[in-house]
Amino acid sequence: MKDVQSELFIVVNLEDEIIGYKTRFECHHDKTLIHRAIDVILFTKEGKIAMQKRSDQKDLFAGYYCATATGHVSKGESYEKAAYRELKEEMGVGGVHLEKKGTFIVYDQKETEMITLFTGVYEGVFTFPKDEVESIHSYSQDEMQKLSPLTPSSLASLKYINWL
Repeated sequence: MKDVQSELFIVVNLEDEIIGYKTRFECHHDKTLIHRAIDVILFTKEGKIAMQKRSDQKDLFAGYYCATATGHVSKGESYEKAAYRELKEEMGVGGVHLEKKGTFIVYDQKETEMITLFTGVYEGVFTFPKDEVESIHSYSQDEMQKLSPLTPSSLASLKYINWL
């Protein structure tokens, strides 16, 4: 699934109130546009975190490691709905209970995201589209300290849950 540059993202203010809609391209090239996104972190029963390595075909942070599933909230979608959708699209995972952990802003050199973080536990198989995800592996907290490079949002999410 190629990143569609015309996809409409939800643009918000610092209080996470919707102020408009802009394309993926606009949001990824203007860091003044705060847009909604989600991170989903799935833990194994052993307490490891499943992290994906992004495909080299991604428009931002190609080849970086990130949370189990990440993505943007599309026009007309809630954070929760986006989390379940991205988990299904990127990892082939459904039927997992997700818990909302919090919402925070991540500023980086190209974009600004209002991230809502969800966590869950999953022990099944991951099936992912190769144009989205190169691979997925589970890491302990000690192993995570050496994992690099991490996307800015995933780095913030891992710090939010005190893993880094």
